[in-house]
Amino acid sequence: MPKTIRELADEFGVSKQAIRKKLDTNFRANYVQTVTRNGVQTLVVINSGYLLLKQHFGGGNNRKFREETFTSNTGNTNIDTIELLNQQLLIKDSQIKEKDEQLKSMQKLLDQSQQLQLIAEKKIEKFKTISSKQGEHDTHNLKKKNNTWWHFW
Repeated sequence: MPKTIRELADEFGVSKQAIRKKLDTNFRANYVQTVTRNGVQTLVVINSGYLLLKQHFGGGNNRKFREETFTSNTGNTNIDTIELLNQQLLIKDSQIKEKDEQLKSMQKLLDQSQQLQLIAEKKIEKFKTISSKQGEHDTHNLKKKNNTWWHFW
């Protein structure tokens, strides 16, 4: 038998406001009906909705598990979840594309760095070769000068 918000609040030992907070749009669409009782239109929760609320407000140590069960059993949540996951996939795809571009850029910079290092090593080698030849030449000139200097004595 369908129950009103007040009946549910009394049964679960919570406030009517706590019950109303759980009656989101999806829950209302699937588990709440408007009926006329004593000439007044009243919101009532059908049996399947009652069971979901009972799971949630049942208490105990598994409250988080029960909340997840409650939210996962509501009607359009699956559609909303799929849309959210699709949006996240699109974001991840764009992030992966950006990372690929960054990797290409980094590879190009690495290649340039290696080329510059190779050029620098060649220049150092060339400088060593020139300086060693110049050193030999200077040593040879110094010997000549030494010979010339001894020649005057």
